[in-house]
Amino acid sequence: MALHTALTSKLKIEHPIFLAPMGSASGGKLAAAVSGAGGLGMIGGAYGDPEVLEREFAAAGNTRVGCGFITWALARRPEALDQAISRAPAAIMLSFGDAGPFLSRIRSVSIIAICQVQSLRQAREVLDQGTDIIVAQAPKRAGTEQTAPVSHSFRPSSTKSPDRDAKFRWSRLAASSMVGASPPL
Repeated sequence: MALHTALTSKLKIEHPIFLAPMGSASGGKLAAAVSGAGGLGMIGGAYGDPEVLEREFAAAGNTRVGCGFITWALARRPEALDQAISRAPAAIMLSFGDAGPFLSRIRSVSIIAICQVQSLRQAREVLDQGTDIIVAQAPKRAGTEQTAPVSHSFRPSSTKSPDRDAKFRWSRLAASSMVGASPPL
């Protein structure tokens, strides 16, 4: 049974499931399998290495997949973005760095832009810069050491403090982003 949300409609997928584009762990074959099962498989952009990108897109075959980059690495090899765009991915995801310099290029070719953020400030920035979808990452995940305020509670505490309010807003942003709703910033 498919779950229909704004996110599944935007990405033209059956299930709101993404394969995170994590380097060599998210290759073309796995990305194609996730897409084939109704989600969106994302190829890890391999720090912009052109040979790896070509190999993994080839491994995905004609399956509709996306591609993700570590943004600070993409800044060192900006030609990798054009290489990915030439393969007409379903979406391009940018993580860990300033997405601004790349978002207009992604949007200019009508590819869905996804940005991973670690704070409300970053979420506001990428929304202002034109991202289509936000992936909210909790701190200390996948080997990262971020400092964004995150709470797994979806109810505000009876004690109103700026910290607790920020944690609640972040939780609502994360939940909204996962189901494709407009985030309450």
